[in-house]
Amino acid sequence: MRVFSITILFFCIILFSASTALCVDDIIIIIDPALKETPQEVKQVKSKSLKDNISIRGFIQAKGATDAHNNSGNEHEHTFYNDARLEGKWTFEDSKNFIFASIDSEYLWFGPYNDQDDYDFDLFEGYIFWATKHVDLTVGKQIIRWGKTDQISPVDNINSQDLREFTVPDYEDRKIPNWLARLRLFYRKYTIEGVYIPFFEPSRIDYFGTDWAVYQHLKEDVQGSDLLTTAFKEYVKGRYVKENTPANTFENGDWGIRLLRTISNWDLGLSYLYSWEDLPYYKSFPIKNLTLDGSTSSGSLVSALAGTTNANEEIEVEYRRQHIAGFEFETTVKDFGFRGEAAYFDRQPFLTNNLTSTRKIVYHYVLGVDYSGKNDWYINIQFSHQIIKNYDSTILYFNRNNPSLCGEISKEFWEGYFEAELKYNFALNENSFYLSPSIICSYIPNLDITLGLNIFEGDSDTMMGLYDANDQVYIDFKYHF
Repeated sequence: MRVFSITILFFCIILFSASTALCVDDIIIIIDPALKETPQEVKQVKSKSLKDNISIRGFIQAKGATDAHNNSGNEHEHTFYNDARLEGKWTFEDSKNFIFASIDSEYLWFGPYNDQDDYDFDLFEGYIFWATKHVDLTVGKQIIRWGKTDQISPVDNINSQDLREFTVPDYEDRKIPNWLARLRLFYRKYTIEGVYIPFFEPSRIDYFGTDWAVYQHLKEDVQGSDLLTTAFKEYVKGRYVKENTPANTFENGDWGIRLLRTISNWDLGLSYLYSWEDLPYYKSFPIKNLTLDGSTSSGSLVSALAGTTNANEEIEVEYRRQHIAGFEFETTVKDFGFRGEAAYFDRQPFLTNNLTSTRKIVYHYVLGVDYSGKNDWYINIQFSHQIIKNYDSTILYFNRNNPSLCGEISKEFWEGYFEAELKYNFALNENSFYLSPSIICSYIPNLDITLGLNIFEGDSDTMMGLYDANDQVYIDFKYHF
């Protein structure tokens, strides 16, 4: 109810601001004999300045994808995504201060078998920005970026992510806005930034029923098995996830502080964040004596269920507190950019082979270099290394050391009307990778048309291998206005 009230308040502010700026017929004109302009000329000038303070833009996106090959009867062969967003910004006259708001209509559908869909219409971002020479303050629903690296960023933990399609959407597109307040102080080459987040916002995931869900098609696979009893099928069919989320109180809020400093050509930063984990901790799973090897294929699940016992309980998840300390840097040398991040997590949750969680201390650093050179080439290479302290062999999909090489390579053609792009992520200590090649056409003004592939490859006990059956071909239309 509190979030709904704040949403309504922001809409009222925007509507009041817009109506004040647009209803020029209500402007009161005071006639001064010293003025050379006529009242009508004064009114025209005033009307023009008010309209110039308002900017509106947005986009409409439609994306369709189909599986490269059908691996099982319960697999979703097609995906459709539609997003429409309208953004408005009203800048106060003769200042840099402004009010920004955007509304978003989003629809995601998986099908045609075991259809799943999800629709949302909501305030996407809505905030007030106020600044003086040495201070700025932003209050409202917004996305704030910490860190310097791309796609994988251990320092960037202010906003949670939409993981309903795992990491297929771009990193920036996965970010979920949250209600928060940010204060920044500027002194010489120092910037001190403080953040307070009053409301908990978890990452968005599906537990059952999609190719990307945590348990994928577990219920459908069990129902279709000839090796399991009718009683067990009914038991599994009735299970659901009981999610325990933190109460929205002042004491439960997240807060963080960040110090930035420029030394010569180096941008350096230190940060600390005390927050709720945005991924769930799986406290209990009702099927006992279960031991998985990581694979969620129908055959593997049915085999693992043999010899298990059932408890009269549900899947219970909760969210726990964590401390995150981070360091970041960035510099440029001619056509090359060098950047990096390192973060310490006092605890992070990991799923184990009995489908409950364990929490471990984690060290994670990323080092990257990018090149923007001649002939419209762009190359980004990042080395990521995640280290799990006191590693437990029951942890699924992760090793004690998890090094990977990820990044992006792109090249523009035909005066920038076409662009070839390759995004990649290779796990260096196991047989798994992700590739996303695409061609982007921008020949029609304001319209980007993308044709591409999403390719996952790996053994069944690896993260990329978990989605090995989800290779897809897609086409994406995005019109900006």
